[in-house]
Amino acid sequence: MKRNLLFVVAVLVLFSLPLLSQGKEKPKEAARSMMPPKALDDDLCTWMVGEWEGWSQSPMGKTTDGYKNEWSLDGQFLMMQATSKTAEMTEEQKKKAPETYGMSMEDVEKMNAMTYKGMGPLTISPGLGEYTGYWFDNWRGVYKGTGKREGNKITMWWEGPMGEEMRTTEKVGDDKMVITFKSTDPKGAVTEGKTELTRKKSESK
Repeated sequence: MKRNLLFVVAVLVLFSLPLLSQGKEKPKEAARSMMPPKALDDDLCTWMVGEWEGWSQSPMGKTTDGYKNEWSLDGQFLMMQATSKTAEMTEEQKKKAPETYGMSMEDVEKMNAMTYKGMGPLTISPGLGEYTGYWFDNWRGVYKGTGKREGNKITMWWEGPMGEEMRTTEKVGDDKMVITFKSTDPKGAVTEGKTELTRKKSESK
């Protein structure tokens, strides 16, 4: 009985060896497929690289804005940084803000005095071909965006703790960028606005 059992075990081991060797080959195949793609070569992302300055206009007033975009992580991501500060806000806009956005007048004044800062990576998902990004800001906001390109426009849909936003970035010239946005906050209030940016020329030495 023992002899027969040992024979069966030996046969099973012999038959399992090819299977085991096949199993060892799979990680190699996986390793090849997990190699990073070549650096992002999207011409619109390449055009966005640089420093930009301009303004935004919305029902909350007018802001002065600055953007800095640069390649990161071996060119796999476009890292974006932005600052924005209120430049103009009429008394009528200040009066409407508490009712429209559920803010106190004190909060409106605080927001006007602060500088908004945000940053995040943008890339194109390998295989899917869609734009994917994350955004972090000094309100401790964390947002995820997905989008697509049509011609010289990238339209992104962002979601986070402050609500949802559809944002379209358009190349209207070699040195001019126009962004339109429509935001919906958690209470359902909708804000639409527009940003115009001009490429900041580097100073000649």
